[in-house]
This record gives sequence, C-alpha cells and structure tokens, in this order.
Amino acid sequence: MGLITWSDDMYQIHYGGETVVLLPKEYALFQFLYTWKNRAFSRSDLLDRVWPLEEPTDRTVDDHIYRLRKKLQKWSHLLTIDTVRGVGYRLTLKEQQSPSPSALNSDFSENIKKMLTTYHGMGMGAALQTLYANQQVLGFQMDSFYATYLRFVVGDFGWFVEDKTPPISDKLFYLFHLYHMTEIDSQKTLEVLQWALKNAKSMPENYQDEMQITAISVYAQAKEWERAKKQLLPAREVIERVNLPGFQLFFQAEEALLYLLMGEIDEAEKVIQRSEEILQELPMQRELGSFTIARGLCLYHRQEITKARRVVDEGIEVVRATKFVPHLIYAVHNSLLFLRNFGYDAEWERKYQKMWAELSEEYKFDYLQKKIRAIISSTI
Repeated sequence: MGLITWSDDMYQIHYGGETVVLLPKEYALFQFLYTWKNRAFSRSDLLDRVWPLEEPTDRTVDDHIYRLRKKLQKWSHLLTIDTVRGVGYRLTLKEQQSPSPSALNSDFSENIKKMLTTYHGMGMGAALQTLYANQQVLGFQMDSFYATYLRFVVGDFGWFVEDKTPPISDKLFYLFHLYHMTEIDSQKTLEVLQWALKNAKSMPENYQDEMQITAISVYAQAKEWERAKKQLLPAREVIERVNLPGFQLFFQAEEALLYLLMGEIDEAEKVIQRSEEILQELPMQRELGSFTIARGLCLYHRQEITKARRVVDEGIEVVRATKFVPHLIYAVHNSLLFLRNFGYDAEWERKYQKMWAELSEEYKFDYLQKKIRAIISSTI
C-alpha cells in the first residue's frame, strides 16, 4: 500500500498528495481498523475501542462506517472497509504492483537495511512502522529479524503467543519481555526469568547478551539486591565486548533503576549524568525518555514532588512519541512500581495505575500472561 500519513491534530489522512478530512470518531475508527488491517472486528469490539467511555449503539458504528466508505471512495484502489457476514467489519488492503525485491540492486537493499538500523537505534518507531507497512510499494522485503521485531514494536503481541509457525526458540526472548513488562508481581517475573535463562542458549547471541543486562532490573524489582549487584559484573563484560552506545545506555538504564530502587540516590544520579552526556552526542529518543523518567524518580527521593511529577510525565511522553509500544509499557511499569514501593505520591500513583489499567486492557496483559505460562508449562 502507498504511504498513508496521519495528522492527529487535524484528523486528516494523506496519500499521494490527496487529503481526506475526518471527524474525530471517524479518524479514531479508521486508525484502529488500519492498525489492525485485514482483521475482522465485531461492532461491540469497535464500540469498546473507539467509544470506551460512552454508550452508543451498533447503529453508531454502522453510521461511521458508512461515512468512512463514502469519504475514502477515491482510495478504493488502495483499501476497502468490508462487511464480514456474522462478524462485523474489516479494513482490507489491496495488492499493489511494485518492483520485486530481486529486481532491485544490492545498493538499494543495503540502503534500506541502513535506514532500518538507524531508525531502530534512534528510537524512531513511526519511521520503522512506515517502512514495515509499505514494503511492497517500496519494493523490498524486510528480513526475518525486523519482521518479527516490528510486530513487537507496534504491539502485535498476540502473534507471539498464538502463531505456532516459528519455533519457541525464535520467540523466547520476546515471550520473556512480554511477561516482564506486563507483570507487576516481580516474584512471578523472576520465575519466568529463570526459565528464559535456562533456555537462553537457543537464542541468538545478541539476545543472550541482552538477557544478561535485563536480569539486573528483574532482580532489583524483586528486591534481590545481592543478585542484582552481582549481575552487574557479567553485564559489564557484555558491554566491553559489544562496545556499542545503545548497549551502554541500556546497561546504564538498568544500573540506574537498581540504585533508585535501593535508595542510593547519589549513585543513580551519577549514572544518569553519564548517560545524559552520551545522549547529547547521540540523541536516542527511547533512552532519552527513560533517563528523563529516572531523573524524575531521583527528584522523588529528594522530596521535590512537584518537579518530580513534571519530569516523570515529560519522560513518559518522550517515550510515547517514539511509537515503541513495549518501551511505553516498560516506562509506565517501572514508574508505577517505584511509586508503589516508596509511597511518595499517592495522587500520581493513582494516575499511573489508571494508565497501567488502560494499557492492560488495550494489549490484553492477562491473556498474554496466561498464554506464556501455558507455553512455559509445555516446555518443562
């Protein structure tokens, strides 16, 4: 499909120099159907997603679908909103003719790969998603690593627990992270970590390295302080061997979280300061958001509550803007756990609990956890 772009503030969608102006609910409905293209949804599903705090009827959905079809008629060669008998509605993308990947030279493929790597490293989730959604029209095929990774980035989490085509070993890294980021009970996450580490040899080497770093925060959130501090050593060995700024910042984020949860404010602030110096040279947006949140949590420890609220909220919005869904969930998860552990700010704790509940409903945390536990049971 061609490059559809979005203007959230104006409720406009754009393609090939043309613009379609929608009403707010039309825009929300189209965006949801487009995000989950080629999937059928019942009217009640659409009511829950687009009108969650209202009490409209099925007729409301039908009316909005009718108006969308009328406004999008000029793009009927690109997409249609079909009625699925006995179910509801589905947005269907049309096949577009474009050059096959094999017809394009190796320089083109290499340039695409460089773009993917850059967008990934800089935390440009929207750009990654645009490339992923438009592979056919651009004439390239995303490799298996990014094809899987992009499912994770956009929040297509159901695929990881429902699609039985890839072996468990190919999805093990993602299954662990899906459980870790959706589970507030740190002891349960610790059990899943042990399962993942036991089977880590089946993961690609770079994922094994990441697991050594991620283990720091799992131990810290479970208040296994000695294990967390001990884990710093193998994690540092990974950083020295890999020698990449992204890994360095990832490690320092885990290290800062450990010190924050231990109440070692001075140590946490030293790590954050070193990280911010790196980010001045390499403004990776995900990491910028993460360390902004960490700085806000330090302010809570310093009893600067009003400023802490502002800085944590700012960090959350930086992460949200990257369009990396897992990083947003982790950001809210870690902030909520911190507020629960220290009890500095009951009002903001309730605010983040509400945010957490909304994410849980949207991405079906309970369902994911149940499926992952079933997968674990079947492999033991």
